[in-house]
Amino acid sequence: MIKIGVIGLGEVSQCMHLPILQDMCEQYEVTAVSDVAPSLVNFIAKKYHIKDTYLDAIELIEKADIDAVLILSPDQYHGEYAARALKAGKHVFVEKPVTLCLDELNELIELKKQYPDQIVMVGYMRRYAGPYLKAKEILTEKPMKTEYLRFRDIILEAPFFIGQTRPIFYPSDVPAEVIKEGGARRRQHLDRAIGADATDEMRITYQMMTGLGCHSFAAVRELFGVPKKIHSVTTAANGEQVVIVMEFEDGFLGTYELVNNQNIVQFDAAIEVFQKTRKVLVKYETPYLRYQPAAVQVTESNDADTKTTTYGPDFHDAFHTELKLLAECIETGKQPKTNLEDAVADLVLFREIIRVMKEQKG
Repeated sequence: MIKIGVIGLGEVSQCMHLPILQDMCEQYEVTAVSDVAPSLVNFIAKKYHIKDTYLDAIELIEKADIDAVLILSPDQYHGEYAARALKAGKHVFVEKPVTLCLDELNELIELKKQYPDQIVMVGYMRRYAGPYLKAKEILTEKPMKTEYLRFRDIILEAPFFIGQTRPIFYPSDVPAEVIKEGGARRRQHLDRAIGADATDEMRITYQMMTGLGCHSFAAVRELFGVPKKIHSVTTAANGEQVVIVMEFEDGFLGTYELVNNQNIVQFDAAIEVFQKTRKVLVKYETPYLRYQPAAVQVTESNDADTKTTTYGPDFHDAFHTELKLLAECIETGKQPKTNLEDAVADLVLFREIIRVMKEQKG
């Protein structure tokens, strides 16, 4: 039994991690929780029968009876909490992005070298989704030259979905000084990441990349590597709409589209791989509704015929899969594929995207 502490009790924690941990009661026991809102801590403790509660994440890390910690706090605190947890001898699961700035991530990697037996897993849950893994298997077992790549996140955010499904407790007692300190810290981390000269639009685009885009880019780079060149970055709606044209090592182009400010009820997140006579399509559904059917489609054509093969539906929950793998890593000592070193590529790429934006506006 792995005793676990959960830091951050917001939407994602309430929708995904806490219910899943409860489902996995033979592998995990949530023994402590922490959040800056007293009413939220009390609500979760009562709902899940958790005895140890904290308003200070550091206090949880250093005092709670836990083997591992789930870091689901705002991004600007991830690095500090992960470092504290390592020093306290705990295993770590940290939601993406691990950090907002590359410097802090590199510091964390150096620290992790002192604790080789501890597990650090980054929550790139789309890379554990069944259809994605099936697509990777298809592309690997029958390789073909990729001609073009298109991937996207054109989505409606969570409130519509969870407003009709899972009730969420939203606190109203977060201290004003905590909100102010969090905003200042985020600003400092963004300054370190992309420069104090970055415009507000660039800052929003960077946060769109680290918050949503990293899911897609991490999945794509596992399949094809990191793009060797960013050709162009076009933004609108103050940085909440982004179109990126890039080139990969094998010479093919890719485009990424991010639209995160619409109120159309859809979740159009997908990866499409075009290979002359074959197309592989991975479609993701909103994570805020669990156990939705998902599939991968393979379309194959020749001069005389065409067919589409659907693999699925798959009803596994990617959040559940990654927490299951976290338990296996803790039990066996095997490090996960989504580790700290793996996460470096995203921050390097997103910094390059902002550099291109600056150059284009230049």
